[in-house]
Amino acid sequence: MLNRLKLAPETQFLIIAAAVGAAGALLDASLRWLISLSHSVFVSGTSGLFTPLGLGWKPLLFVLAPALGGLAVGLLGHFTRSEVGGYALPSFLEKVNLKVEELRPRLILLRSLAAAITLGSGGSAGVEGPIASLGGGIAAWIGRVRKLAGERLRVMVACGASAAVAAAYGAPIAGVFFTQEIVLAGNYDLQNFVRVVVAAGSATVVARAIRGDAPLYDVTPFELQSAGELGFYLALGLLCGLVGALFSRLFFATKRRFAATTLPAPWRPALGGALVGLIALLSPGVLGTGEEIIEVLLSIDRSTTAAILVALGTLVVAKAVATSLTIGSGGAGGIFGPSLVLGAALGAAVGGVADRLWHEGTSIPGHYAMIGMGALLAATVRAPLTSIFLVFELTGSSSTAVLPAILAVAAALYVARKFERHSIDDAELASRGVRLRESRDLTALDSVSAEEAMHPGFEGVPASTAAPALQALVSRSRANAFVVVDERDEMVGLISLQDLRLMDESTAAQLGPLTIASDLCERRVVTIFADESLSVALARLDEHGFRQLPVVARGNPRRVVGMLERQHILAAYRRALARRGEGAATDGSGAAS
Repeated sequence: MLNRLKLAPETQFLIIAAAVGAAGALLDASLRWLISLSHSVFVSGTSGLFTPLGLGWKPLLFVLAPALGGLAVGLLGHFTRSEVGGYALPSFLEKVNLKVEELRPRLILLRSLAAAITLGSGGSAGVEGPIASLGGGIAAWIGRVRKLAGERLRVMVACGASAAVAAAYGAPIAGVFFTQEIVLAGNYDLQNFVRVVVAAGSATVVARAIRGDAPLYDVTPFELQSAGELGFYLALGLLCGLVGALFSRLFFATKRRFAATTLPAPWRPALGGALVGLIALLSPGVLGTGEEIIEVLLSIDRSTTAAILVALGTLVVAKAVATSLTIGSGGAGGIFGPSLVLGAALGAAVGGVADRLWHEGTSIPGHYAMIGMGALLAATVRAPLTSIFLVFELTGSSSTAVLPAILAVAAALYVARKFERHSIDDAELASRGVRLRESRDLTALDSVSAEEAMHPGFEGVPASTAAPALQALVSRSRANAFVVVDERDEMVGLISLQDLRLMDESTAAQLGPLTIASDLCERRVVTIFADESLSVALARLDEHGFRQLPVVARGNPRRVVGMLERQHILAAYRRALARRGEGAATDGSGAAS
């Protein structure tokens, strides 16, 4: 239909992106309804199970609900023969960036159902992973219906993920940067940025029509009481960086421990859920997505902080352990929510200490909780812009908080990187040998053959060329290497320009006409076939430390057809990226047929 209206391909793509955005908002509402339904099933309508810091003691329910939810997730994976539990966002990121055609909605729907069961029954996790995957999955389905493929399909999936996250948190700017920093692995392409903005904006409009315009959390307007208070925010950032790194280590250590156990797979999330329930007896705020406890922490004032400092410290430890148990055992969910809880609890605690040390020069602890949310999230996922904007949009804060937020986030990133090289997402992928940015580059290099990138032809010298004549090539040739050929123009060896420069005129004269090129050349030449990819060529250059490779014919490895240098590989790589971008912009066949 859109084609019959003769709209430009990019206009068609933007219209579809807006539709994907609206779908993302509806998916967010659907997932939250599923979580609420799951909560009703496992908690039997009992109110107060997730009420933070307010003990409506129901000990048996605290333990049974997460355990039964974990068992349900384990059985769902067993009977569907699918891996529905665990931290699924890294797998989604791998598919988006490297194998987008393999992205299938069925598994994503099962994982979303598993996440709803986990979170509704009290498992400690976040919604961003499931909702981003769900948004990306529906976008992949829509993209295939519209016959999108390759780069266009990848960008459409990114639009779906951005839309779903924007709708989930009421945060369109954070949704956009979530896609740029995390989903697309730092690929800041201007054209893709516009498409993602359209999807996130559309999702936010629909989401606000469903649940209103107010930010998710209502906080007291931010105030910076004094310049000296920035020192406390800096200390908060440093602490968040340390806790974020420790949380990451605990997360993966717990996952390894459950993977090594002999307990049958369906029972592992049940065990993890039971342990989370036991932890909740000590600290009820660990249960669920954490939205309720964050709301409490953001509203803490000066009068109550001192009394609950121990409870805040307990919450930090308990939430980190509970999240690691939930997801490490096979429960489903993300880590944004738990990271925000950890940051808010740390912030409130630091704010309480700051108030006791310098009452008249510091803000209320709730403001420290807000800044702590962004700092610890940045330390965990290594996405500073996403972290800063998410906190601002969640709380509706003013520009007054910009300086403390930037200072704390920068400090948190610095410390986290000192202790842990990778974010949680990158560490999960690296454990499987996947590095998104490197793999994406290799994909571009794999798409170009040596023949396409090489400089055709070569500068050859007969094998009988005497040393004085070879030395003269230094001043009159621009080649970096010379192919020594026999009477049939087949390669005998290679002489580099650097080797010839070591042979000055007097040395060449001493060698005389009896020393010829076939005597001086390197006969063990590393070559590459014309039909091999540039990734293979680059690996050989790096392995041997060469500047160039002779490109030879597959049928005759001694027949040189061209020379391939690093500069040729770089130029071809840039052309491949440009073609990918142009294809995403001008391919009218699949934009909206």
